[in-house]
Amino acid sequence: MKRIITLVVFIMMVASSFAGDRLFYVSRNLNRNIIVYDLRLKNGELDVDEPLHVYWYNQEHNPVTTNELNFIQRKMAYGYSVTSKGNNEVKIKLKAYNKREVKICKQNGKWVALATINGKECILTEIYAHCPSRTSCDYVELRGKALSDGSQTKERVK
Repeated sequence: MKRIITLVVFIMMVASSFAGDRLFYVSRNLNRNIIVYDLRLKNGELDVDEPLHVYWYNQEHNPVTTNELNFIQRKMAYGYSVTSKGNNEVKIKLKAYNKREVKICKQNGKWVALATINGKECILTEIYAHCPSRTSCDYVELRGKALSDGSQTKERVK
């Protein structure tokens, strides 16, 4: 029993050392799985060339397992492109909704994804996509926390 507990603790420590800081995620009405956008660091600094690790977090059929995005998902649906690089910060556009930039930077010592939601600068926490099928979406809802007053803010866009 002691060896099992030691093994579990070791696995948890190793797994947590590889886990990035979760910035935001995409949820959909089709199932409970989410697409996660984790921060990617290189030598303790933001990896400005590849600032995010994007992957599936499975909650529907195989709970708490993860899968990498496939080529089409990266290029057309859930991937991103870096639009500008600065001093330990980047601006990105998401492939599925490229009308707004998202800024990855530090705020009060914590890594965040900043986006404009309902005219306010917010920490982006979630994007909800309402999709009638796997190939189309009716709308997306941007959700976050306003920097000015900490209020929960959301905006539905088509």
